[in-house]
This record gives sequence, structure tokens and C-alpha cells, in this order.
Amino acid sequence: MNCSENGSATGFETGLWGNQNRLTFLVFVSRLTPFLSFDLISYGAGLTPIRFWRFAFATLLGLVPMSFLLAHFGAELKMTELSRAIPIVLGLGVLTLGSILWAAIRAHR
Repeated sequence: MNCSENGSATGFETGLWGNQNRLTFLVFVSRLTPFLSFDLISYGAGLTPIRFWRFAFATLLGLVPMSFLLAHFGAELKMTELSRAIPIVLGLGVLTLGSILWAAIRAHR
């Protein structure tokens, strides 16, 4: 890590990849989207200067909502007949499509 004359870190908090808050947000959002490879995101984050605790915190917060939804919907599918399962499957599709559209709109801006 490079230090300037006053002892503060340079190039670590900001730089090509942005600051720590931006990197944390990117990891969090990438964990919310079910169609992105978690391995690819983890390897990519390893190449950035994000701190480990921020990476772990963003990963935990990003995985909890989808894990809860998948466990809940999986239990519902197991306990219900097919006519009640169709709205659940459609709901998961809407969540996935919504996250794709949100990412596309954000990228277009």
C-alpha cells in the first residue's frame, strides 16, 4: 500500500474501481441477482481493493433475501398442489425479470 507524506493511504480507498462504498454496493447487488455466477463475482472482487469484512458483509446481506425466498417458495411448492404452484413460479419469474430490467435501466443511464 502506498502512503503519502501525511501517512494516509493513496490509491487504496479510491482509484480505478471506485471507493470502498461503491465496491461494497456492487458486491451486494451482484449477490441479489440470481443469474450472475457467484464464483465470477468473488474472483472479480478479489482483484479489487475491497476490504474482506466489507465483502463478507455485502455477501451476507445479499444472500439472505434470496435464500429466504427460495426456501419459502420451495416449501410452498412441496406442500401445495399444482394449481397453487403456478403463481409461485410466476412470482419467482417476475422477481428475476425485475432484477434484470432494473440492471438494464441502471446501465442505460
